[in-house]
Formats: sequence, structure tokens, C-alpha cells
Amino acid sequence: MFLQKNILNAISYVKPKLTGAGFSLFIFFTVFFIAADFDLYGVSKDLNSPFLWSIFYGYGIICSIFIDLLAVKIPKITGTIKIAFYVLAGYLIFLPFGWMMVIVGGTVGALCSLVFYFGTYMARKNAFFKYIFAICAPFILCIILNTDFTVKKDWREWKRNSSYIALFDYFHGEHAIPIYAEKGQTITFSVKIQNNNGGGHGFHVLNKDGDVVAMKEVDESTYQIKAAEKSIYHIIVTGDKLKGSFTVTWDVNE
Repeated sequence: MFLQKNILNAISYVKPKLTGAGFSLFIFFTVFFIAADFDLYGVSKDLNSPFLWSIFYGYGIICSIFIDLLAVKIPKITGTIKIAFYVLAGYLIFLPFGWMMVIVGGTVGALCSLVFYFGTYMARKNAFFKYIFAICAPFILCIILNTDFTVKKDWREWKRNSSYIALFDYFHGEHAIPIYAEKGQTITFSVKIQNNNGGGHGFHVLNKDGDVVAMKEVDESTYQIKAAEKSIYHIIVTGDKLKGSFTVTWDVNE
């Protein structure tokens, strides 16, 4: 009975912290989305970072708990002083990256800390607010950040055993080309992109776990990767509001 009561008290205490983290992350995402000119693809890629989530749900919650402990140990700490501690925490996380980052990034961190604090305050005042941002908001963000918002218009493609060609009027996002290789084999490939409108473009290679694979440049447009395991590797071609075409050719050798 005593253990059950402690567990319930712990859950009750953590809920406002989860609300603060969810609310501040949601506001951060919204501001970033507006600043990115409502580019869902770009935002979903830029913010789909475990490190970013760990700042809000790890660093943010730990700092909030630490500030609460200080308030318990030092009764003279008022609400205003608690807010000052939240602002300080927003700056401190950037301290290892130099003073310029402390000034620029710390200001953003301080604003996020204030939003976090406001979220914890509202969670204690409004149950609806608490459950929306403790549960629903992060769930929705997880769906958004793991959805492919690639846009393709007038996409035409030609596939062969060792080549892929695509022509398009508009390409914003990414396209994956799978290549199978045995462990120890070398994949030699070239990517040629025709840019007809000045849009952005690029490419990289991912393994089956979604990790970027190091590439060795053979010449201006030819690259190699070494298969670390028997698997399917993906050449990812990216476009940023691009019009044109691209051609990918490859060869797998021992």
C-alpha cells in the first residue's frame, strides 16, 4: 500500500514535467515550422533528432526536478527566483560550445526554458492542458517527424539492373535506390544530377539501420562504399524544390 502510494505520487509529480517538455517541444516545432516557410519535409528531417528530444525530455526535466529540490531545501526561493533558475539552465547547456553559442543558443534555450516552466504551471491548473501536451502533442510530433513528406510532380523513372533514371518538374524531398551487397563487397556508383532551375540537391548512402555510410570518392562523380555486412544499402538522392533529372549507375564487385 505504501509503495503504491509512492508510485502514484511520483507519477503525479512527473506529469507536469512531461507536460512542460511536450509543450515546449511543440512550440519549438511550431516556430521552426513557420520559420522554414511551412516546409514539412525539411522540418521533419531537421527536428528528427534524438539529441533534440533528449534536451527537452532529459535535460529539461532533470533541471526542473533539481530546481524543485532547491526550492524545498531553500524556502526563501520564490517563484521569480525559480524562473531565473530556468533561464539560467537554458544558457548553461550551451556553455561547452563557447561564448558565442552561449549568447545566441542560450537565448533560444532560455526562451524554451520559460515555455517549459509555463507548461508545468498550466499542467497544475488545467487537466485538459496537461494531458494534451503530456501525451497527445508528443505523439502527434512523433508521427509527423517519422512521415515522409517528399513531393514529386510529373515524375518519370526508368529502372534497370544497375541503373536508375528519373525526370521531374518538381522534386522536394528524397528518393531511395536500393542496392544489395554481400559482406566485403564494394559498391561503386555514380550520381549525375541535371539542375534546370537552381534548386538544391545532394545524395548520401544509408545502411539497413538508417545510418549514413562513409563514401570514398573515386573521381568527380564516382564513389565507393564497402559493405560491412550482407544487406541492402540505399543511395538517397535529395532535392530542394528541384526541376531536372538524375541518373544513378552502380556496380557491385568483390
